Amino acid sequence: MGYDNKYKIEQVYINAAAYNLLILRIPENDINDKLTYLSREKGLITKSLYDDFLIATCIANINQFLDHLNQRNTSLAKLNKIRGEVVKEILGINKSLEPKNLVINKNHVLKIRGKRINSSDVLLTKNEFWNKDVYKDSEKLEESSAKEAEQIDKSKIKNFKDIPYISVQKFWKRLGTYITIKQFESDATEDILAGRSFNTRSVFEQYVVTVCVEEMEDLYTKLDRLGLPQRVSPPILVHELYELCKASNPFLDFDVYKDNFKSEAEESDELDPFAAFHKTAEAGAEEDPLLRRKKIKLFRHLKKSTLLDLGHRIKERVIGQEGAINNLVDAIQRASVGLKDPEQPIGSFVFTGPTGCGKTFSAKILAEELIGDRKGLVIIDCSEYTADHEYAKLIGSPVGYIGHEQGGYLTNAVKKQPFSIILFDEIEKASEKVHQLLLQIMDEARLTDGKGHHVLFRDTIILMTSNLGVRELQSVGKTIGFGNVSELTPEKRKKAIEEALKKKFKPEFLNRITGMINFGMLTKENYMEIIKLELNKLRLNLKLNRTDYSKLELSFDESLYEYVYEKGIDEKFGARPLKRAIEKEISTPHARKLLKEDISENSSIRLYLENSEVKMDVKEIKPGNIKIDDPPFYFTAETVNGKNE
Repeated sequence: MGYDNKYKIEQVYINAAAYNLLILRIPENDINDKLTYLSREKGLITKSLYDDFLIATCIANINQFLDHLNQRNTSLAKLNKIRGEVVKEILGINKSLEPKNLVINKNHVLKIRGKRINSSDVLLTKNEFWNKDVYKDSEKLEESSAKEAEQIDKSKIKNFKDIPYISVQKFWKRLGTYITIKQFESDATEDILAGRSFNTRSVFEQYVVTVCVEEMEDLYTKLDRLGLPQRVSPPILVHELYELCKASNPFLDFDVYKDNFKSEAEESDELDPFAAFHKTAEAGAEEDPLLRRKKIKLFRHLKKSTLLDLGHRIKERVIGQEGAINNLVDAIQRASVGLKDPEQPIGSFVFTGPTGCGKTFSAKILAEELIGDRKGLVIIDCSEYTADHEYAKLIGSPVGYIGHEQGGYLTNAVKKQPFSIILFDEIEKASEKVHQLLLQIMDEARLTDGKGHHVLFRDTIILMTSNLGVRELQSVGKTIGFGNVSELTPEKRKKAIEEALKKKFKPEFLNRITGMINFGMLTKENYMEIIKLELNKLRLNLKLNRTDYSKLELSFDESLYEYVYEKGIDEKFGARPLKRAIEKEISTPHARKLLKEDISENSSIRLYLENSEVKMDVKEIKPGNIKIDDPPFYFTAETVNGKNE
């Protein structure tokens, strides 16, 4: 953090580290200025964070001290002991920094308490996060992990062929026949996936199909005899089979597998007690040995199949926006073959349209499909950057300012993951300074952070969402006149949005945007499809959240779709109120029923609508029974039984 030459320095010997520390005596007039650094924590300050602040602020030779500790390979337990002694010495020299002498005011600013404490002030030691010590927890976690590692006996892990299962008949539309799927218990996940690593979705899906489909070899022979692999891409066939397997084994989901995986680089951050103020990752990806060991995925590493199938995969989850998705995917595919300026980002797009139509959700799905993880999406809420000075949070404070060594949120994220999707949510709310930063990114694909390092944005996709033009579109629909003057045609929609953007942004900004993607209003058919997806997600959540009810089979009658639509859809807010309606009308009342009633874990539950009320039908599944899907509507009973030949 730097220090002024006017500060007095006290030399103190730290016994636990065998090192002479130079501790600054901070003048009382400067203490409140130093404490403003912690206002970013919104009043939720842990003791460990405050201790880190003291160490980073009050030690003159902090870098040499950290080098000394690193060279000695100090253990986590030893580091905690050293931290305690260092903080004690700092507070002995700077009495005013004692936690009992500090309060947090209503604006979340930490300051020295006066003679009288205002009713809105809270003592630092009384904030709800104060007693949470992340370093003590990390020490306990390290000890418990070591014990668990000693106790694990890999010989007890079963071969997946020996894991008990029940047979489930699933209908495969591609062949017009039933496929026998093995349905395992959810606690068999460790046995099925033990000792295996899956870097891509396709490899994971192929393995699940091999494990879960009975008589897999016979099925492959049949497909080959029919010539299907020559007419349909094999990855598509495997994906269709995987979806059947996942329907019976929802815990075998690649997204769940990814979320439970921790990389070596992520875990390593927990080992440094001073990581909050001194992260080597902030010096740049090329300077961090952890990141050098970790292969960083770039845009050029994407497979052709991923790019070709991108539109189809996004449309499976983003409903009713085929035109917008097509325009976005077309631009990304053009860039993938090199038809773009190498000194610019992959693409920069503005998503326009009314609220609740899928703009932000599309960005999340794009990150998941291209990068493999939603963590590859850097979300910047522009409502937090309305003031001109707040742009510094993106690139870091200039040298000499508090927080300079931490770097910027945006530049740090791109250093760590060069191939990222950056979302500026509600870009019209950001200040002119943020627009200027974006102009530099779109023009030269680089920024200079607060430390003077160049950060390249060549492998990033810049997305901006905006609600501009919505009022103009509404006014077109209210126009009074002859003919079709009030009809909202695609040309009128495009023109109204372009005019609204021109009023807000400068021409040089708009001219550097790759494309403006317009998201339209959702129709009732779109809403019904979204409701179906959300209810299916509810069924999967029941399986994946390992509770006493995870073995229940939950299904929904189609009569519920219209009911949820009436209760949860408001055209003004799009699909946003939908989840709240499902929670209120379906999840909450039936969760209460499950808690009150004694229902066998081997039961099937069907929710249906009767007299404008959601009812629950419970049936017990007898052990050993083979569950069979309902046949498609276009199949008669005779066809299913094999009589219609």
